[in-house]
Amino acid sequence: MLLFGPFRFDAERLVLYTGQSQQLLRPKVLQLLAYFLANPNQVIKRETLLSALWQHGEYREAALTQSINELRQALGDNAQSPIYIRTLPQQGYQWICEVHVAKCAKKRAKQIGVAVSLATVLLFAVDKMHAIWPLSSSEQIQQKPALLILPLQNETGVEANAWWGYAIESELKAQLQNHYQLKPKNQAPELLKLPTEKQPHTLALTLKPRQQRFILQASLDGRTKDVIVEQLGHNFSDIATRVLLALEVTSDHENNTAVPVKDFSDYYRGLQALNEYGPELAKSYFEAALVRVPEHLPSQLELAQVAWQQGDVTQAKAHFDKITLNDASNGLQARYHLYKGTFEKALGEFEAALNSADLGLRAAQQSQQIELIANAYQLQADIYWHTLQWQDYTLAMNAAYALIGSRSFAYSEAQRSFYLANPPAAGPQEKNHLNLVKSKKVLSQAIDYYRQISANLELATSLFAYGQNYLVPVNEGEQSLLEALDIVADSGNEYFKVQVLTYLGFYYIQLHQGEKALSYLDQVQIHESFLPAIEQLRLLKAMAWMDIGLAKNDQNALDNAKRQYHDLLETDYISPLTRANTQLMLAWIGLKQGELETAQTLTEQALMAYQRFELSDVAIYAEYTKMYIHLKQGQPELALALADSNNTEAHLMLFYTSAAAQMINNDVLAAHTKAKLSALRNSDGLLQQLDEFTRVIGHTDKNILDLLDAPYSVYCQSKWILE
Repeated sequence: MLLFGPFRFDAERLVLYTGQSQQLLRPKVLQLLAYFLANPNQVIKRETLLSALWQHGEYREAALTQSINELRQALGDNAQSPIYIRTLPQQGYQWICEVHVAKCAKKRAKQIGVAVSLATVLLFAVDKMHAIWPLSSSEQIQQKPALLILPLQNETGVEANAWWGYAIESELKAQLQNHYQLKPKNQAPELLKLPTEKQPHTLALTLKPRQQRFILQASLDGRTKDVIVEQLGHNFSDIATRVLLALEVTSDHENNTAVPVKDFSDYYRGLQALNEYGPELAKSYFEAALVRVPEHLPSQLELAQVAWQQGDVTQAKAHFDKITLNDASNGLQARYHLYKGTFEKALGEFEAALNSADLGLRAAQQSQQIELIANAYQLQADIYWHTLQWQDYTLAMNAAYALIGSRSFAYSEAQRSFYLANPPAAGPQEKNHLNLVKSKKVLSQAIDYYRQISANLELATSLFAYGQNYLVPVNEGEQSLLEALDIVADSGNEYFKVQVLTYLGFYYIQLHQGEKALSYLDQVQIHESFLPAIEQLRLLKAMAWMDIGLAKNDQNALDNAKRQYHDLLETDYISPLTRANTQLMLAWIGLKQGELETAQTLTEQALMAYQRFELSDVAIYAEYTKMYIHLKQGQPELALALADSNNTEAHLMLFYTSAAAQMINNDVLAAHTKAKLSALRNSDGLLQQLDEFTRVIGHTDKNILDLLDAPYSVYCQSKWILE
């Protein structure tokens, strides 16, 4: 028996106790604990754990992340202030709590003549567990054949019949989920582009008219069968069973028993309206569904979601509070917690949102629905991003990526807050260029696909994300964003509309079109409870006014921006990142107005915050701002002390380094950094300034530093190119 903290662990039986109570954990989590206890105080790489416990499988990265989280939760451990498991960024994990072997365990080992190490005993137990315990939920998912159910093709000539496809698809999923790994429908665009041998099994449905009846044509793996549908009523279960019997597909239809059938047609009409038109039309259908069946939980959930998307916070809270989950399936419980968590995140209630995400993840894992599990990880990642918990953010995004691939980045990254400078967005580490390339491809495929099937809201989501991928040419991205706005403007999804309008404001600030940015930002109308969105809007409006002031040398615009920045700093709700960004913006205005000391103080405050939160990509803006201040103060040596020799992409850092080197007559360094600068796109203007600077550097009759662009000229830093 192993002792640590208040816990006892039976190494042979793999059982964890607290006092006299047994902790109920999945076998894989217990195996993970056994491995840690066998290797206390050692730094264990993720790949080592994967090799030992998850040798094969597409989802092993996600399974490890999930098991680490479950183990921490069982032990009451915290990743930020660990007692048991310490996370070492870029290295792995370390068990840091002291482990004792109970005397009785030693005595028993001696009696049976076991002369093996603790590690050997534990690892033997781990191997043994593979044989006697059932597989984890992730492993069970992996063993099932993959199946993609395509949206029903409605060839009846009556557009209103399209709702029926949502109903039959839902029933087919219910009968197939225990036998197949059901691929998310919105993963269809990229799955259908894969080589044939890598595609999942695909079930295609087509509804056709025949005299006074309908024919449902179902195709799977080269087999096509027709099922006669007398009328489009609510006999979905019977029709789905007949389809699967005709196709000779293994399902749960053998276990079906006759139960009273309720009319949920309005609910499915609502789903169709929600996906194809937006919440404005969908709301009336969900309300009608609840008139027919007041206890219908899915309709209650959708109404709660619709309410806050339309900006009715009070009504949304009332809907969520009325919902009870006593008899709800795991899938419905997961949806409830994820809907609620997303709402709480939008309100800035991040602690509550993370709790909802954790509950949603647990229920999603029990349901074994890939899309729900991935959505839970993505919600966790969004929250960790907002709260600047980079290690947890990376783990959650990796878990989502393991489940649904590049789509996790394609859509999630588009929902992040916008940074003060240019894409790629700053973060805890450099953007993975490969992910952005894949995301661009995935989004392009999705746009084509959703155009074909007229799924307008899905199309708008893909267009919005595509317009934010910085690998997309500027003019193409602009058209994508504007089309997304056209679609969402009349959908009734006010929150989505706010997101698109706000990003368009940011977009035009980056192109230094401040007036155009304000024209979009001024259209934003959002409920006062959505604090993160309001904070973001206030910051961007101030940035737009600052851009106008800098571009046109407009003192009134600069004063307006300055006043708005100070107002933002004095609000009750302001995130640490926005505070740092605001301080740096004010420093840039100070430089423009000749207030060097004020600018220096503000820049140092911003830099300290960026460094504290490991925002290296953003910190560079503060670093080269400090370099510029030192140059203006006649301190080139101090400027050079801040230069980062490893950074080869920051235009202004290379620019100021070369100028400082010239000021101290270090010709080698000046030429070296100038050569690096010349290798970057959009550097011609800076190179011309350096040439002019070289010609007049010996003169004392003018302020030669006026020749150098100031750090607020993010034109120089921009990676966006009009093509």
